[in-house]
Amino acid sequence: MTNTKITMDAAESLVTCVLEMAEAETNPVLLVIDPDLPLEENKKYPADLLQFNHTGWRAYYHCHPANRAGNHRFQGEHGHFHIFVRTAKEPEKWSHLVALAMNNMGQPLGWFTVNHWVTGETWVNSEILSNYLQTIPYDQLEHQELNTFNIVERWLLALLAVSREQVKVVLHERDKILQQKEQNQTELNIKQDKGIYLLSEIPINLMDLLKISEVES
Repeated sequence: MTNTKITMDAAESLVTCVLEMAEAETNPVLLVIDPDLPLEENKKYPADLLQFNHTGWRAYYHCHPANRAGNHRFQGEHGHFHIFVRTAKEPEKWSHLVALAMNNMGQPLGWFTVNHWVTGETWVNSEILSNYLQTIPYDQLEHQELNTFNIVERWLLALLAVSREQVKVVLHERDKILQQKEQNQTELNIKQDKGIYLLSEIPINLMDLLKISEVES
């Protein structure tokens, strides 16, 4: 399957999810948190994480206190999804791919990467992570009627597939920034420096992404 065909199919899947949520008067954030309970900062939503039908991906949503030292937030950010991919099966090793900032209306603001200490996963370089963007299983999550979060998982992977080029940019920028910081600081482990949270970011606009997909198709 060509990249153009993947992008077109992912865009169609994304539009389907957006329309389904609009009809139900909901959004991805409302679907993973319990709107009837107070939102707990730093808590992972949903409790068992998003599992993507055990295809080697997982994610969770959470938010940080606005006044947290060293905290970074997009303007208008409510919280963000952290997305992980399994980079080795035996034993299972998960690597943080990228994070997606969401606004107070449950709509995406932008992609960003964080320092290693933030998530503590198995660290791999941007070249390896970028390869996984070619095999996003956005089309393998249909007909999971018993999965409460199916539409969120489909929406998140379809958005990731449509945003592959933007995600590649923040991944490569992540490694570039780390390399620069490591060259300037030889005494500390930069990846564990809690004074460094954000490494790279890129804003996105959902309608612009879909327009680009239409041109590619």
